[in-house]
Formats: sequence, structure tokens, C-alpha cells
Amino acid sequence: MVRPGYIAAATAIVMAAVWFYTPIPTTAARYAWERFHSPALALALNRTDADLAFSLGAYYFGNQSMIGAAGARPYELGKAEYAFKKALALAPTMPLAHYMLARIEFVHSNFTAALAELNEELSVNPAYTRALYMRALTYAYRGRPGDLSLAEADFRSFIAWAPGEWAGYNDLAYVLAKEKKYEEAATVLADGIAHADGGGTNPWLWNSLGVMELDLGKFSGAVSAFLKAQTLAASLTETDWQRAYPGNDPKLAAGGLEAMRSGIEKNLATARAALGK
Repeated sequence: MVRPGYIAAATAIVMAAVWFYTPIPTTAARYAWERFHSPALALALNRTDADLAFSLGAYYFGNQSMIGAAGARPYELGKAEYAFKKALALAPTMPLAHYMLARIEFVHSNFTAALAELNEELSVNPAYTRALYMRALTYAYRGRPGDLSLAEADFRSFIAWAPGEWAGYNDLAYVLAKEKKYEEAATVLADGIAHADGGGTNPWLWNSLGVMELDLGKFSGAVSAFLKAQTLAASLTETDWQRAYPGNDPKLAAGGLEAMRSGIEKNLATARAALGK
């Protein structure tokens, strides 16, 4: 068994070597990250490397590509925010940094701050249409007068840009339902099931369609949609859930999955009761 004292001594020797052979702290920071995979040390040492700061922010926000398929997802929003702000301090027009900060603000329910970050992103990176999806979602959750119309417009723009992504259809339908446009919402969900990648086997879309059918009084259609959603949700894994909600704490995946399945069951029971079965 290796004693802690030996580990500390070895770390000190390594760091002395790093500092001896690297003329500037930034080089040492990248060495600490790429050679030893020490994000905390790399973040502390970094002085001038905006790309490294962004990578460290993505790591702390749980970006799987930063840690390898076998690694556990870290989720330290304070450190992620610090790293992204450092990236912007070093490169004020760095693409995606404002977008990532917006996602963190959204998780904290700071919706107005998230919108400010998203608008900054679009001003420096206008081609990044994915920011429209995040902005639409933020408008939808903020819920001030006029926000639903703004959310609807952004979701439609996003779907036109990325017709294969199911989340755009699902969230646009949510906004339309909030506006009491149930028929339109059902049409959007049917389009998502037909045209999104994997739409026909997506339990979120089927469950949402069932809810719209229920609101429209189409109880037989609602039962069919909920049964489909129930079957598909049964095979979902925590990894599937994390993929669907990449900005959420991965520790919440099991609870979120269970809540979804429970919600579908309740929806199905309501639809069956309304149908008299």
C-alpha cells in the first residue's frame, strides 16, 4: 500500500519538474491537464490559455468528451463558471463561453441572467443557432408577459435548423400548450415523431402527444400514445436520461427516470378513466 506521504512527495517532485522545465505557468497548466489530468491544478496555474480555461469549464460541467467514456461525470458548477469566465477574460469573443454560462444560469433558475448571456453569445457568434433553443427554453421557463411568443419563435427557428432533434418539437409543443394551442401542439409532436431522428421510438414525444390528445378530449388516442410511451420508457437507462438532460446533475438521473415513468402511468390511468376503461 502506498502511503499518503509518499504520494505527496511524488506530487511535489513532479510539480517541481514541471515548473523547472516549463518557463511559464500556462505551459505548466496545460501539462498538468494533459499529462496528469489534474483539472484543479490546471485551473489554478492557467494565466493566458483561453482554450484550456474553456476545456476545464466543460470538464467541470460534466462534458463526457472531456473525461472519457469510462469516467464519472463531474458536476461542479462553481468551478465551471469560474473557468468559463476566465476564458472570456482572456478571449472576450470566445465562441460558446457565453452559451455555457447561460446554461449554468439556467440551472440556477437565473433566467434573466441566462438570457443576457445567450444574447451575448448570439452577438459574437450569430451562426450558433443552438443558442436559439436555449434562449427559447429560457423564455418558456421565465414566463413573463410576451415570453411565450418569443419562445415559440425561437423554437420554430431551431427546428428549421435542426429538424432531426426531437427536443425542439417537444419543447415547442410545451409552449404551444401553455398558450392553449393544443391542436397545433399535437401537430408539432406528430411531426417530431415522424421526422426527428428516432422520433418514432421517443417516449418523451409519445407522452407529450398523449397529454395533448387528453386535453383535446381524444381519449382513445391518448391511451394509445401513453401505452407507447410506457413501453419505450421502460427500456430507458440513466445514461439515456443524462443524454437528454446534459445540463442537469447526473445524480438526479435515477430520480428523473422514475418520475417520468410514474407520470406516464398516471397519465395513462387518467386517459383510461376518461375513456371508461
